[in-house]
Amino acid sequence: MLYEERFSARWVFLLLLPALIALGIGLYMTYKTEEGIWGIAVAWIITLLITVEVSSFKLQIDENSVRIRGGLGLFVRITVRIEDIEGFIVKHDWKACGGRVHFSLPARGCVLLRKRNGGTVSFSTNNPEEVARVLATLGVPREP
Repeated sequence: MLYEERFSARWVFLLLLPALIALGIGLYMTYKTEEGIWGIAVAWIITLLITVEVSSFKLQIDENSVRIRGGLGLFVRITVRIEDIEGFIVKHDWKACGGRVHFSLPARGCVLLRKRNGGTVSFSTNNPEEVARVLATLGVPREP
């Protein structure tokens, strides 16, 4: 592993806390009435899993690929092979990148990867120059 970084935004939990509380109250009420408990329980579990998934992600760069995974890695995951990357752009604002696929949480900067098939993938990072150094070491050209 050449580079690894993990991001988390706990404020996403605060944003979705009212929904989780409401679903918890609904779960309790359906338990009391003994009807429809499985439907509300499944909704509460799915909401909790999605909240954990989108509130954090992990960036890994090795000799073969750049991998981005969500908090649990269930729904959000993408792998870009190094030989598929045409070039990359580093920006020092986490909101400045806008790839076709974008992983954005508040950070110091972002990196945009241009793929050979025309697609783009961008992600936030707290160490944009370190990511640029690792990608340049792997032979990926930096675009101006």
